[in-house]
Amino acid sequence: MNENITPTELLIQYIDGELEGETLDAVKDSIRLNPAVNEEYENLKSAKEAISSFGLKKQIGTLHAEMMQELKEENIPRILPARSLLRRSLSIAATVLLAVGLYTAYQYLAVSPEKLFRETYQPFIIHETRGTNPSAIDIAYKKSDMEGVIRDFKNLSSPQAQDYFMAGNAYLNTRQYSKAIESFTAMQKSNKMHETHFYEEDTEYYLALSYLGNGEPAKAALLFEKIQSDKSHPYHQKVSSWLMARLHRLR
Repeated sequence: MNENITPTELLIQYIDGELEGETLDAVKDSIRLNPAVNEEYENLKSAKEAISSFGLKKQIGTLHAEMMQELKEENIPRILPARSLLRRSLSIAATVLLAVGLYTAYQYLAVSPEKLFRETYQPFIIHETRGTNPSAIDIAYKKSDMEGVIRDFKNLSSPQAQDYFMAGNAYLNTRQYSKAIESFTAMQKSNKMHETHFYEEDTEYYLALSYLGNGEPAKAALLFEKIQSDKSHPYHQKVSSWLMARLHRLR
């Protein structure tokens, strides 16, 4: 079992049916024998059930249908009194706020490194650069041939900074997080050694994602905080306050 996973995350995975084997048995025993665990399990289960029960579209659609039915009935005026409209508007607003609140609370509680990674990750897009001859690794990456990128990278005797960067993204794309971390950190060392800045800001962002996917939210948070605090950083807008709030909960 991954030691980075918290008891709350295990309970959420249990509710979502994602556990099996010894881990599943251990969580069941904890729920049965530990009152505090059982209480948290019931709270999480209730939150998820509430979200399912109070779907926005269903609730608003029902209220709208009721209003239209009243308008069609012969003994109801075609124009509803202002008080009635206000009451129904408040009812719709309350439903929206309740559903959004429940959804937000569950998303906050249900966060895990893997889920947060899946929600945040978007593959790096390599851009055309005029006047340069793309390497075999660049060509393979543009074709989304991640296995080809990794294979060509392993065959290099003296990888350059860009080779490390492309390999890191290929490893990240194929969910080989530890390998991605190795490549991105090697990229940073190469830049430092040669006093260059190749893909410096891109590497910070994708290294943070690699730490997140690898179940190391504390290391990811340090990089994301740096990016969020720098408004000139090209990835600044990708690091939202909501992302940081959920990331800090993982810490």
